Amino acid sequence: MNGSAAFTPHGPGFRFVDSFEQGDQSKSGTAQFHLKPDLWFFADHFPGNPIMPAVLLLECAAQAAGVLWMSLSNTPETLPGTPLFVAGVDTVRIQGPARPEDILITKVELLKEFGSLAQFQFETTTSENTVACGRLTLSRQLKA
Repeated sequence: MNGSAAFTPHGPGFRFVDSFEQGDQSKSGTAQFHLKPDLWFFADHFPGNPIMPAVLLLECAAQAAGVLWMSLSNTPETLPGTPLFVAGVDTVRIQGPARPEDILITKVELLKEFGSLAQFQFETTTSENTVACGRLTLSRQLKA
């Protein structure tokens, strides 16, 4: 699906999913994000050698996981746009840099759901290398 803005409550300056495709297995999917050279964080991280901050790589994974979770949800209290929050980060490894013009490909898989929490495994790559991998847990704020 393109137009993932319908699935994430983030504003355009903090949206790290350009497109999302649900996998053949319904509990997995792949997000893509183009690292345009004029993105706000490249100017100062680091001048002359710009790389995407590690915390934003984690945000990419969290947003991809959120899009997957919302695409799997179909009850009124879990409609797309319901706020999701990072509740936990486990075993994350940063394995390489993400640079301007890279296309980040983040594969996510839902491992388990427990109430308003869900745990995901992720791997983020570029055409050159694996950039990050790990597990994270999201929390869903149910609508009143």
